[in-house]
Amino acid sequence: MHGQANQRIYGVLVMDKLERAISEIHEYARENNLDFRKGLPEPLFLFATTMMPVANIDLLITNDNGEVLLTWRDDIYFGKGWHIPGGCIRIKETIEERVQKTALDEIGSKVMYDKTPITVRESFADEDRPWLSNQLERSHNISLLFAAKLPKGYVIDNNGRQEHEAGYMKWFANVPSDLLNAHRKLYGDVLQNIFNNQEEK
Repeated sequence: MHGQANQRIYGVLVMDKLERAISEIHEYARENNLDFRKGLPEPLFLFATTMMPVANIDLLITNDNGEVLLTWRDDIYFGKGWHIPGGCIRIKETIEERVQKTALDEIGSKVMYDKTPITVRESFADEDRPWLSNQLERSHNISLLFAAKLPKGYVIDNNGRQEHEAGYMKWFANVPSDLLNAHRKLYGDVLQNIFNNQEEK
């Protein structure tokens, strides 16, 4: 009986601390005019990803030659490699808004895209990431992949970036050997089908 009572008291105390912590975050946001619709401060975003999946859109951008536009990624969560450009959906943001904001941020141009996703997929990070203090950070994603095209006359502008520098863009006619492992698992079959179909033409 005493053990159960102590557990209830402990639960109440923990909940009280949690509610006060959340209240402080809200107060801080109000005092500093933070608009979470524009994104979360990184520590808060990473904390949120330990509690729920991240919904994101990815853009499969192809040209008239059947090539796919990939960008170089380099971070502690997904490692180094080529990947399909994408972005996380913000609170109260439409998919259309996120598609175009991602295109502008990642590629430097708006895109024309098919409103129906090619596929919707779920991914989980490898459990063993010893360099992270919390293994749940950025560990679960729900991804919507959209087919997209760039405006006529678009030319890649890497703004002085060198190949294998984060954000560098490049067209590919086949799946690169150093495709990001997370995207190889997630979209490797989609990319291979595109390139196979192009070879058959």
